[in-house]
Formats: sequence, structure tokens, C-alpha cells
Amino acid sequence: MFKIRLLILVSITLFISTSLAAKSYRWVDENGVTVYSQRPPPSGAGTEIKAPPPPAISPEDAQRKLDAQKQKLADLREDRKLKKKQAGETEAEAKKQKSNCVAAQQNLAGRLNRPHARQKGSDGEYRYITEEARQEKIKAAQKYIQKNCK
Repeated sequence: MFKIRLLILVSITLFISTSLAAKSYRWVDENGVTVYSQRPPPSGAGTEIKAPPPPAISPEDAQRKLDAQKQKLADLREDRKLKKKQAGETEAEAKKQKSNCVAAQQNLAGRLNRPHARQKGSDGEYRYITEEARQEKIKAAQKYIQKNCK
């Protein structure tokens, strides 16, 4: 049984090695048809086709290079997701800041410009604020608008 397996293995090895060593030829026949064959052309005017050169790098190096490229691609995708998320957060912050600016400008133009301004207390009741407190709130609103609203 072992001898049969060995004989089969040797036969397959010889067959593969002879097929790899076989030459290939290319020529154009009298009808203008391009012919590829392992036998030389009858006229002898064919071109021998050379086997392609072996790869420039080893399979292990090629696999490492491919893995590095895959990792780089994954990193780029992760960066893109992160930037998209940050852009969304930045956009939300910009909307909130714009809303705050509009509220500060409306507050300054409306409620704080009246001599008898009122303010809602922690208990939910509205009370009149003093002139000094009104002036402080006007200055704070102007400062906020100048700093945050463009």
C-alpha cells in the first residue's frame, strides 16, 4: 500500500515538473489566426512564450503588506467616522450658541430695555428687578453678545 502511494506521488511530481518545464509557442498561421501551442510551429517561425517571472516579494511579505494596508484602511474609516461625529457635535453646539445669541439679543432689545424689568424667580413668580440689577444684566448680555455672537 505504501509503495503504491509513493509511486502515485512520484508520478504526480514528475507530471507537474514536466508540464512546468514545457515550452509554449505563439504564431500566426496561414489563415491569419493566432495559435498558442506547446509544440513548435510547423514552419518554425513561432515565438517562444516565456513564463512570467516569480513575484518580486515573498508571500509572507506580501501578506504583511496587505495586512498593513487593511489596517490603514480601517484606521482611515475610523477617523472618518470620528470626524463625522465631531462635525455633528460641532454643528449642534453652533445651533445652540446661535439660539443663545438670539435669546440674548431679544432679551437685551426687549425685556432689559424697559425701566421696570421683571425676572422669573426660582419659585416661578415674576418680580421686578432693581435698576442696578437691570444695568448689570444689560452689561452681561452685551458682553455675551460681543463675545459669542458674530
